[in-house]
Amino acid sequence: MTTFLFDFDGTIADSLAAIVAITNELAPEFGYRPTPLAEVEALKGLTARQLIHYSGIPLLKIPALLRRLRAELRRQSQQIPACAGMPAIIQDLHQRDCSLAVVTSNTPEVVWAFLAAQGLEHCFLSVDGSGTLFRKGKLIVKCLERHQFDLAATVYVGDEVRDIEAARFAGIRAVAVTWGFNSREALAAAAPDWLIDHPEALGAIVLHPFP
Repeated sequence: MTTFLFDFDGTIADSLAAIVAITNELAPEFGYRPTPLAEVEALKGLTARQLIHYSGIPLLKIPALLRRLRAELRRQSQQIPACAGMPAIIQDLHQRDCSLAVVTSNTPEVVWAFLAAQGLEHCFLSVDGSGTLFRKGKLIVKCLERHQFDLAATVYVGDEVRDIEAARFAGIRAVAVTWGFNSREALAAAAPDWLIDHPEALGAIVLHPFP
């Protein structure tokens, strides 16, 4: 049976609007360019590193900024909506005895609070989180080792180019979803094993786990 490791923001949680609003509020304090709402869609073609360069965020301030962002997301976690169709497909995969876990750059506290608000916490074996943007590959490896998941039957589901890169680092297949932070074109250019436009397509991966 296929094991699904999920990214969180933009994949399960529709948190883009909240993240943009919070980071714009913090922009004067941390000294970077806020993102006008009219530009958000155009920025979906940028990777995380390109977005950092675009906004002018001082690299030394990123850890402190992420701590502030996640603290605010924790306060808002029960109000953040789920990505359309994801609660139903998560319940379906759980009922089909798929193993599910979350591996994210966000914190476990934010994720568990969100999952509890959505009634989904019972579906997941674990949540691994990190305080940095670019350590997902190592977090995935730790999750795989802890649960002894079969690499050949495990996929990582995410909405960014860095999620595809993290899956490759860990030696598992990548499922890129187009309803999150990066555009379909940016994701396709990174050549994931699957590129899907609707959550229901995850169900087919259970039946056909190898492209």
